[in-house]
Amino acid sequence: MKRSLIIDTNANSCYFRTSVAGDGRKALIQITERCNLHCAHCFVSSGLKGTDMSYEDISIKVVPRLQSARVERITLTGGEPFVHPQIMEICQRITNLGLPLGICTNATQASDEQIEELAAMGNVHVNVSLDGFRPESHGKFRGNVGSFETTVETTRKFAEAGLLQGLLSTPNSLTDVEEFTALCEFAVEIGAGYVLMNPLSSFGRGVKSQGRMAADVGKMRAIFKATERFRDRGVDLVHIRFPNDDKPLSGCDAGKLIYVFADGLTAVCPYLVFAARTPQSQHPDSDFLVGNILDGEVANGLDDYDLAATLQMGANGKCGSCALEPSCGKGCPAAVISRGRLIGEVDVEQCPVPDSDDLPLLQIGRRPV
Repeated sequence: MKRSLIIDTNANSCYFRTSVAGDGRKALIQITERCNLHCAHCFVSSGLKGTDMSYEDISIKVVPRLQSARVERITLTGGEPFVHPQIMEICQRITNLGLPLGICTNATQASDEQIEELAAMGNVHVNVSLDGFRPESHGKFRGNVGSFETTVETTRKFAEAGLLQGLLSTPNSLTDVEEFTALCEFAVEIGAGYVLMNPLSSFGRGVKSQGRMAADVGKMRAIFKATERFRDRGVDLVHIRFPNDDKPLSGCDAGKLIYVFADGLTAVCPYLVFAARTPQSQHPDSDFLVGNILDGEVANGLDDYDLAATLQMGANGKCGSCALEPSCGKGCPAAVISRGRLIGEVDVEQCPVPDSDDLPLLQIGRRPV
């Protein structure tokens, strides 16, 4: 059973999207912390060094325990998954179990042989990060100007092999609005199913780069307007956390889309953990972790995690009296945490009510006494 990635009635306030419906879950596995690039916005601050999760742990512990937790789909992430020395063995193991498999990649490390082998496995799809459509924007944003041509070339190869599902893009100060029409034209040309765009946010390296590299509100509005017409050309456009003037907010998918870090720590949502690890957070990351999957089962921890009690969305004295309240999901708690606020307060970046943005922000490094 699937659900749509597109929400027309509410603002796309949640950073994540999953088509898994019912009581099933999707899991992202960080198979490596390492990456060959150095992206300005990286949520996990990946670099050349870091931990790899072993094939043995993934095969014997992680995947079986995720299946016990009703995980129906798995996506491999990093870092850059293709720098893992055993990525193909990992993919083969997961697909042999009949689980649909996704890979999120920067499309600079996959070889022709790996692409051919993945296509032969069946039930594998790839999402490629493409943050602009010029070397001077995408390449510079990702720490390697020369990476753009490689990414485009490899993305074409993924598409030709029937592996490409979508393009993931972070509008930033280096990009022009016209690049996103070119990006969408490229998506149409190669048959990508969707283009998902979300803003540069204050997680990981984004804590330091957001102020100077995030696209401003005017540019985000212009990108939205320029790309909307591609909805009629066979590409789903998913505008995550774009400026919102009038729609109620979507809700939180924590617990539906879970995350396994390379060290085995398992989160109800990675963004909640990313946000909790920022300097301005008032919440410990342990609030959003259910255990270490390398040490034992996590199914009970996930099932017993009380989202309503923990997240307390809308418990702020403003949401309850709002005319949009009955249809509003209250937005993203990770975004609230990353602004130095407590869960339950208004997601002011998304709320369309004019006076919802009068909450002062805590200064970086300041915590309650």
